[in-house]
Amino acid sequence: MFIGALRSLPYAAAAVLALGALAALRVAVASYRGERSDFIRWPPSEISLHPERTLIAGLVEVDVARLGEPRLAAWYVPSRNTAAVVLVHGTGADRSSLLAETRLLAAGGFGVLPIDLPGQGQSEGRSYWGVPERRAIIAAVEWLRDRPEVDGSRIGGFGLSMGAYVLTQAAVLCADLRALTLAACPTDVVEQNWLSSSRWGLLSQLPTYWALRASGMPLDMMPKDVIGKIAPRAVFIIGGEADRAVRPAMTTQLHAAAGSPKELWIVPHAHHGDYAQVVPEEYAFRLLDFYRRRLLA
Repeated sequence: MFIGALRSLPYAAAAVLALGALAALRVAVASYRGERSDFIRWPPSEISLHPERTLIAGLVEVDVARLGEPRLAAWYVPSRNTAAVVLVHGTGADRSSLLAETRLLAAGGFGVLPIDLPGQGQSEGRSYWGVPERRAIIAAVEWLRDRPEVDGSRIGGFGLSMGAYVLTQAAVLCADLRALTLAACPTDVVEQNWLSSSRWGLLSQLPTYWALRASGMPLDMMPKDVIGKIAPRAVFIIGGEADRAVRPAMTTQLHAAAGSPKELWIVPHAHHGDYAQVVPEEYAFRLLDFYRRRLLA
């Protein structure tokens, strides 16, 4: 019946319908693939393969996995003030995406441990943005706790985007994380993906959601639901005024759900995680000041 009706249409109208259907299919496929790309391994960056090019004094390549577990690759800069910070990257990235934070914290005397999450960079495993990532962060904290130059009560964490998402979850499970910076952190990954894929309405939103469910990612421990359990440990929540992936309203929602002590900074004119480029001096000051007050005081 449909074929017969189509044949009765003028050729121009049929061509328009066919092109429209093709365009809709392309949007749906691109949306699905875009979300699935968050769960595939991205090759290590060039600087990640050549850490000497960072020009950070003392930086070395380490494996922080628990004994007998898959490799968990990281850089480490030894602490000069007894405190240390684990750095957790987001999707489509490895530890080198946090080079600016690594550099400024190391210059401030902190031990710095940027890790490659499972299934990313040079770490083994597969990405789920859930249980394996939480375990990796906790393993990194345990590795720092065993370092002779680190005081085990002075370990903090920094997470960007989905790195902040899993860092929030890990902090609920690991009391040794004493102070957290959560930058561009989604409060709810389903809500965040629904909003960020809204350009073409349901045509792009539904395939994105299907890809998220097909990934095997656990949809428990949403940051907005669990961040309150981190208190009385301190959290510093950062967002960008122009961030279209994690919008300011989501950042303020996360801050409202957190217990005290908590701090909030919506960076004027900043997009998703580009604070070191937009306001480099203020960003460096605020980040160092937070960890000095919360880990060294």
